[in-house]
Amino acid sequence: KKPTRRGEAGFTLLELIVVVGLVAILFTVGLNKYFDLLVDVERATMEQAVGSMRSAVAMQVANRIVHGDAGDIGALAETNPMNYLTERPKNYLGELQNADPSAVEGGEWYFEKSGGYLVYRVKNSRYFQTLLNGPARVRFRIDLVYADNNGSGRYEPKTDVLEGLRIAELEPYRWLKKPKGKEQL
Repeated sequence: KKPTRRGEAGFTLLELIVVVGLVAILFTVGLNKYFDLLVDVERATMEQAVGSMRSAVAMQVANRIVHGDAGDIGALAETNPMNYLTERPKNYLGELQNADPSAVEGGEWYFEKSGGYLVYRVKNSRYFQTLLNGPARVRFRIDLVYADNNGSGRYEPKTDVLEGLRIAELEPYRWLKKPKGKEQL
């Protein structure tokens, strides 16, 4: 067998270790960026769905005003905003009664009938923070926006002025840049 000389094909053990090390570092960095992108996609998809529901609810309000049913706008409060979409997301499970959030797979929506709110179950929970105990999720409800003329804290049609509706989160939440448990540099 002819010995390998400099300039010919072949790796020394040191060169092989360096190449394997570089590939491992690049793979780790790439994998971390991939997970960051998955979280960004989930966040953007959730926010886009909420934006679509806000538009659909606004269309319902406008439709009732145009048809002279403005007094009926308050009936939309705490209803299922998914009902006003022309096409529901594929990850929408439907209306559930007293659902156990831990039984719902991450990345899915459902409407909790007993509370009158919509739930999004977060898939990448390590990148999500909320005040809710249990599985990572965010809850939304259609709320009345009104001028509370008598200061009662609740909408009274004969006294208060209804200004519109909004889809609001029931608890504050935020998406994290780094997963929970990782040290911030």
